[in-house]
Formats: sequence, C-alpha cells, structure tokens
Amino acid sequence: MHLHDINNLINFQDVKIVKISEPIQNKVYITLEPLESHQPCPSCNSMHTIRRGSKTKIIRHLDLWEYQTLLVVPSIRLSCKSYHINFSWVYSFITGKSRYTNAFKDKLAKTIDGSTVKHATRILNIPYTTGERFIKNNLSITVPCIQDQVAKQASQSERLVIGIDDFAIRKGHSYNTGIHDLRNNALLYIAKGRKYEQLTQDNQLMTLVSKLQPVAVVMDLAKSYHNFAKKVFPYAIRIADRFHINRYITDALHDLRKRISKVLPTKQAKTIKENKNILGKRFDSLKPYEKDILYKMLDISDNLAKVYWLKEDLITWYDYSHKFNALHLLDKWIHKGHSLDIPEVNKALKTFENWRIEISNYHYCRFTNASVEGRNNKIKALQRRSYFLRNRQSHEYRIYLECNCEALVV
Repeated sequence: MHLHDINNLINFQDVKIVKISEPIQNKVYITLEPLESHQPCPSCNSMHTIRRGSKTKIIRHLDLWEYQTLLVVPSIRLSCKSYHINFSWVYSFITGKSRYTNAFKDKLAKTIDGSTVKHATRILNIPYTTGERFIKNNLSITVPCIQDQVAKQASQSERLVIGIDDFAIRKGHSYNTGIHDLRNNALLYIAKGRKYEQLTQDNQLMTLVSKLQPVAVVMDLAKSYHNFAKKVFPYAIRIADRFHINRYITDALHDLRKRISKVLPTKQAKTIKENKNILGKRFDSLKPYEKDILYKMLDISDNLAKVYWLKEDLITWYDYSHKFNALHLLDKWIHKGHSLDIPEVNKALKTFENWRIEISNYHYCRFTNASVEGRNNKIKALQRRSYFLRNRQSHEYRIYLECNCEALVV
C-alpha cells in the first residue's frame, strides 16, 4: 500500500506520513511531518513566525494490524515576530504535551464499559495511573452530555412514566435512589439516601423533577417514595410495582409450605421442599413434567392448593383486567382470600387492602419496574468489579455510563 493511501486511511489532519518502519518488537513507528512550514501565532493569529528548531517525540496511537503504533512527530519551536513570544507547534490529534493521541484516549474510555480500569489498561498495555486519569477526564466530559441528553428526552416525552427504586451501597447501611425514565429506558438521576427528607433536600433532584410531567410513577410500597411522588408529581397516578406486589402472595405461599411441612410425613415433606421453586412459577409457563409434580404436591395439602390457585388468580387479574373493573375484581379477590381463613394469607392481604388503589392503578398504565431491577443488577455487578469506588462522583459517572450507554451520542 502506498504512503498516500495509508495517510488517507489513518486520516490525520494537517500532517503527512513520510515513513513507516518494519515491525520492531511488536511495534510500528510512523514518521509524520506537518503539511505547512509555519503555524499562526496563538496570540495574534499572525503567520509571521520563525522556526527555532525541532526535536522528535513519540506518541502512542491506536494499534495498527495488532501492532503497537507509535507516531514519530516533530516537536517544533516557533516564535512570533510581532509579539516576540515562543510557542510550540500544535497538532489537532494531540492535546497539549500528551504522549497519547486523542483517538487512543477515546478508545481507552470506551473499553471501561462493562470492565475495570485495571483490565482496560492491561489490554492496551499502559500504566494504570495514566489510564485512570484518561478515563476520569473522559467521563467528566462524556457523562454530563449523556445526562443532559436523557433529561431533555424525558422532558419532551409524551406520556412520560417515571420509575423510582433504591439500590444498596452497603446493604443494611447506606442506599441510593434511582430516578428512571421507563418510557425511554434511561437512568435520569441518582439521589443519595432513600428517605423523604433526603430526597426533598436534594436541590439538583428537585430541579430535574420540576421539568418533568409524568402521567404515572411506578415504585414499590415504600412510604417515603409515595410521599415524594405526591409532592413533586401531584397530577401523576402512583402505581405499586406488579412484581413487588406478587411477592407478598408468593411469600405467603412459601410460609404456608414451611408450616405444613413440619407436620407431614418425611417423604411428602421432602417432595415439597425439593420442588418448592415450581410453586413460585406461573402455571402456564410450567413444562408437562413440572405440572405432574405440581399436582402431586397440591394433592398433599388442600390449603397449599387453595393458596397456589389464589396466587394464579392474582396473575390472571393482572393479565386480563382493565381499568374499569380492576378495583372491583381486586376487592373480590381479597374477599376470596379472606374466606380461606389461612393466617399467612390474611397477613399478606393486609398489604393489598392498604394499597388497593395503587395496585389497581396498574391497569391505567401497564408499566413495571422490571427494567429498573435490571439496571440495579448492572450497578451491583459494577460495584463488585470495582470493589466499590470511594470517589462518589466517579462512582456515579460509572453508573450513568453503564446504564445509559445506548444514549452515547456526543
């Protein structure tokens, strides 16, 4: 390949390739020269400059055909005749006195998605501290642009739906709250803490939510989140997340299973315990052999069978009810549950009675926090990979990049 073809392929501005070396210890040296003989003064923009000499410097670039690519670039000193100041030749593909091209830094920053700084620097064979510095600088520019983009998209979205959920920094001790755009599948903001006072005193969060006009807010049954949603989104309907609600009746089913197993013969108790996961599955998703096992378990205990089919009735209510009859049918389901007179079920039904409006609101806007839980899993994986991050801003930037990487149009 001719040099001018390689020059077009690499596409450097204002320079030309004059020489490419043979591979030396897995490295290729590309010698560059400026196209012009002079460069304007940065102060007066005058072309009346004098070249005072030059020396070469080595710049790391993107790998070429699996070889480390090193650019041999002349470092030219110039002086301005008008202002009598000295300055160095500026190349568009290098920032300041850096020993790495801008393209190389961007490549390094992109490899951090789903990885760690240590892994990224090891792959590209650069010092850890250098890679960490480049990544932090890139994130400080890229992530605010991403967040501005997703916030603007949310504010302009029709029938916006917001999801609110917490995730642990240290389980049982410290938590953060995520504000999510369920309509556009994006993480809008991370707030410190999960109490009502902490959320309302976060000025940046309050500024963000003042620009949003959602039709619905999906969350679990935490009082602090419902009070917060009432305050900042007074005209939005509040929806109790479907999968959090299902968990109450499923937990009641398993509590009953544990209680009756204590009085059953050993063989029957063992059968129920070994196949307990089948009880939590939807009946219409069971395989034929799983249905056979299920029928055997339900034949062991009438109460177990009654609660299992009560759980299936709730799934049917979620799937087939509509906003005009949802509340009435939910009340009938609650009444049916009470008629069983099973302590575990009665305990679970108290939650359904207290939150019946928020539960039935699901049929006005069929959104759940399933995508939010997926992002929470991403965040947990990030924290495990990084052994947590002591710098909170770096921690937030990494989370935003991990969760909103699809919105990376900067």
